[in-house]
Order: sequence, then structure tokens, then C-alpha cells
Amino acid sequence: METEMRDLSSIEIRNLMLETLAYEGEDIDSEGKTFKMYGYQGSQSDLYRLMEALAVKRELIKERISLSGAAWGGSGLMLHPHSTTNFSRSDIQNIFEQFHLLLNQGIIAPGAVGNYGHNLPYFHVTEYGLTCLEEQEVLPYDVDGYLERIRSIPSISEWVEFYIKEALLCYNANCMEAAVIMLGLSSEKIIDEQIDALLGYLSRNFTSEYSQIQDELSRIKFASRKFSCYKKYFNKIKEKISDQIFKDMLPLVDNVAFEAYANFTRITRNELAHPTDTKMERIEVLMIFISFIKYCQIQYGFINYYNNH
Repeated sequence: METEMRDLSSIEIRNLMLETLAYEGEDIDSEGKTFKMYGYQGSQSDLYRLMEALAVKRELIKERISLSGAAWGGSGLMLHPHSTTNFSRSDIQNIFEQFHLLLNQGIIAPGAVGNYGHNLPYFHVTEYGLTCLEEQEVLPYDVDGYLERIRSIPSISEWVEFYIKEALLCYNANCMEAAVIMLGLSSEKIIDEQIDALLGYLSRNFTSEYSQIQDELSRIKFASRKFSCYKKYFNKIKEKISDQIFKDMLPLVDNVAFEAYANFTRITRNELAHPTDTKMERIEVLMIFISFIKYCQIQYGFINYYNNH
């Protein structure tokens, strides 16, 4: 018996919408139409139609109803769940809500130049919106896209990449706890690399702190406590470093950011690798994946600094 597809989350719908607006491929429309081809403007029907084709391509929804084509800027079909569209009722409501959120955020605006109309359903992507399309998050269902972002981080280790790839496979197999455990292993490896890099840096520049941290680390086993130790010595030396490259990175690790990064050290085997009542919600894990790329970029920024100075 075929497994019923789940409803998409608000974050997935939002990102699918942004990805559709930015999409440049010719494979989600029978005539190869894209928003870029039409100057990033068109009708809501154009957007919803191409979103559906992209969702099918990404295997977010099943194609049980044949996808239809339409003239650009046309009214298209009304969205009726599992009748005129493969989207569910919840997905359609989410699509309407996310569209108006993009309007409220100034990413899109009513009206399109030419033979369209000056009000909805016609719209265009704003200048600010075009910037947002360039910076859109990569979701874990796009394994290749997500790994490409990870591999672009300078000096990221093969083990970290391996654990993240395994986490992506688990996520897309709907094994949420396993996905988080793999991300936890990745985070543990990053912490170990960060500690090693800091030790090397302290041995060359701050010998007193080097001796102290060595003594403390010898009594620490858990990743979360290692990160607390790292934070302690980071705070000890940060005001003593005059290098502008280092100073430019400091705003990335204020107290709020440090607390967020500390949370990554807690999603480890200590909490999830043993049978417990802990259950991870899909949306919870999705948020971890979205923020994990930025986490890796920042941590490796400091790792590379320590190793090179």
C-alpha cells in the first residue's frame, strides 16, 4: 500500500516559493518558462503552478494529477486539493499565507509592468526581494544543494562532511532522531577541531593560558563541557588580540550566538543515542539543519584563524 504523503511545513512552503521565484532551470514548465525569463513578474497562478512542478521534482509531493500548463500571466486553474492540484488543503492554505507574508515583508509587491495589471493577482519581485532570492536557505531535502554549501566552507573536514551527509539521508528517510544524532556527531567533531586549533594558537601566542586550558581539558569528557571550556578561554584572550581579522569576526560570537552554538553541543549521543522518550519533531529538526550551515561557517572561520596565526 502506498504511503500517504505528509503536509508541508510553513518553512518548506516559504522556501519552495522563494526557490520557484529564483529557479532558472527549464524543467518545471512544459515550455521552459521561469520568472527570470519574464523579468521576475507574473501572476499568482504562474507561481503556484511552477511551485507544484518543483515540489514534484523535489519529491515533496506525489504527482497523482497531471501537471497543467498555462499562458504566462493567465488566470490558470483554481487550486482544489487533489482535484486540480497535487497540493493538499493544508498546503494550499499555507501557500496563500506565505504569499501574503512575502508581500508584507517587501520581497514581492502587487502589480506587473506591461499587459498584466497594477494589482493582485499580478505581482513582481522587488529589488530587496531579488537580494533575498540570492540568499535563500538551502533545505535538507535538497541533499546536493545542502552539501554544496557545506563543502564550500574552507577547510571543513571529511568527517564533518560525512556525518552531515548521513544526517541528510536520515532526515529524508523520516528518521528524525537519527538525523539529529548524526548532526550531534558532526558538532562534536567540530568542537574537537576547534579545541585543537585553539591549543595550537595559545601555545604560540599565550603560553600561560595554554598550560591552564590543557590542565582543564584533561578532566573533561563531554562535548558540551569542552565547548564551555573553549568559551572560557576565548573570552580570556579576545580583548588581547589586536589583529583586525579577528576583531571583525567577534560580532558573530556575542553572548546570544554563543548560547545558540552551545545548543548544538547538546544534540549529541548523550541525549538521543539511548532508548528514551525523547522525540524530535520534523519542524524542530528542519530548523537545526537551516541554522547548521551558518554554525559551521562561523566555527571554521575561527578554526582557520587559529591555525594560520
